[in-house]
Amino acid sequence: MFKVVVALMLWSAPLFAAEPLVLRYPQLAEVSDQRSEYPLALLRLALDKMAIKAELQPTSQTLSKSRAIALLQQEREVDIVWTMTSKEKEASLLPVRIPLMKGLGAYRALLIRQGNQELFSEELPVKRFKQRILAQGHDWVDTQILRQHRFSVQAASDYPTLFQMLDKGRVDAVPRAVTEIIPELSRYQQQGAALEVEQHWLLHYPGAVYFFVAPSQATLAALIEQGLEKAIADGSFDLLFVQHFAEDIQQLKLNERHLLELENPLLPAATPLERKELWYKLEPKRYTELNLDPIQK
Repeated sequence: MFKVVVALMLWSAPLFAAEPLVLRYPQLAEVSDQRSEYPLALLRLALDKMAIKAELQPTSQTLSKSRAIALLQQEREVDIVWTMTSKEKEASLLPVRIPLMKGLGAYRALLIRQGNQELFSEELPVKRFKQRILAQGHDWVDTQILRQHRFSVQAASDYPTLFQMLDKGRVDAVPRAVTEIIPELSRYQQQGAALEVEQHWLLHYPGAVYFFVAPSQATLAALIEQGLEKAIADGSFDLLFVQHFAEDIQQLKLNERHLLELENPLLPAATPLERKELWYKLEPKRYTELNLDPIQK
């Protein structure tokens, strides 16, 4: 099947080359929000590897994750999204199965209020940890996974509300991807929020952030996939990853933390876990594996 798609891709390449390919992606709520910088840089890299001229445009309005996915399914206003994969998403959208963050986006450190480190002491029993109130987006895969493991999770209606809930003391922590938490901390501290990164704990569930396109866009998906594969092969993928995240990884001292490893029942079987070169590997100081209750599976 892949060879057929590649053949179609090569046949269609002149169509893309005739004029810039316009790809619309979901606009974020705040100009200072840096979460799109790396995915867009990686998308440009993949298209450059395929000699595709492209114009990447944010949507005219900010979109929630669920709204962006719905519009992509309908092929309206949005041409591409990047998000944590799940069985449900892969059933309705076409994934490019290259983990953009090398799986690092599925490692979650905690953003907490300043002075509340004692709530998450190094000796905190996991049972007590699960009683701490966490905030996550109402339409996030992460929310489903944490709840299925019986963590206490408050759902936020949108992204900025997560940090407002934390700053006002309505929740104890906001688990954030280790690829995002440092710039988020800086941004909200500049806005006056008294927040800090928790020092001892790290959550992980196997997962991948992919580019997704509409099911009818198999040629586009194949172009992006081959471009990413070329970037992996020549080292430019890893170079871009290091440029964006190496400093944050070092600052967070990830290997010195207590890792809670959670099952991910939403992970599709086609996830390329066997391709070791696609994943970032951590070696935590302490490790606790949490399995789903049989009722939750």
